Amino acid sequence: MSVLFLLIAVLFLAYTNGANDNFKGVATLFGSRTAGYRSALAWATVTTFAGSLTALWVSQGLVKAFSGKGLVPAPLTEQPLFLLAVGLGAALTVFLATLTGFPISTTHALTGALIGAGWMAVGPQIRLEPLTRIFFLPLAVSPFLALLMTAVLYPLFRVLRAGSGIQKKLCLCVGSRQEPVLIQPDGTAVLQSTGVTLAVGEISQCVDQYQGVLLGVESQHLLDLLHYFSAGAVSFARGLNDTPKILALLVAAQALSLRAGTAVFLVAAGPWRREDFLVLGGWLKQ
Repeated sequence: MSVLFLLIAVLFLAYTNGANDNFKGVATLFGSRTAGYRSALAWATVTTFAGSLTALWVSQGLVKAFSGKGLVPAPLTEQPLFLLAVGLGAALTVFLATLTGFPISTTHALTGALIGAGWMAVGPQIRLEPLTRIFFLPLAVSPFLALLMTAVLYPLFRVLRAGSGIQKKLCLCVGSRQEPVLIQPDGTAVLQSTGVTLAVGEISQCVDQYQGVLLGVESQHLLDLLHYFSAGAVSFARGLNDTPKILALLVAAQALSLRAGTAVFLVAAGPWRREDFLVLGGWLKQ
């Protein structure tokens, strides 16, 4: 019975993980107006799911780390009640953060849950050396590593854009001068004096666009494709990284094997809400 409750807790953790994290990877797609909300969410759902399934073959190390072995005595990591406390503690933390709009990492929640449950179970027997090496050090270093890589890549991309002759398209803001116009059936306006076609909109609708051709492809179209790729890569990496951490609770309890494809599929599909299925269905019909 305790294993059944553990399975429910793990699926709840997977659900809250998706609710809190799923849109983060594609937020730039939506913010830059490269994609609408529904398209961005569908792309995040598909790529995260792909990363989750890939974890079946490449992420055994994370399963071992987040089973608690080395942090607390080995017999404790096989007790379903201990793992149930870890799973529920992490899931409720992420769930409350999602309801309050607070960005949180499932990794941080699981780490805190492992430490909290371990401290209550064995007190000072909890081992601090693996805690620093396996958990705290990667969590502390990763933001600075991402900052460094971005600081190197962004100037490089700017130089490549300028060297390729790709220029920005700019919005034209017309002042108070009045010009006679002809309104076209599609809603655009044509200046009678010059024949220039204008589209009326708000300042908030102005976004950076690029003009030029790179490798035989219109530059803005190529940039949008690369933006989809980068956002999808973030979501794929999140699924690849988070799924084995959640699955570790079941593996540690010896309830399931890491090679059990059904278990991985359940954890991968756990974040999917009804809205995700509806959005994905609409996106595929486009």
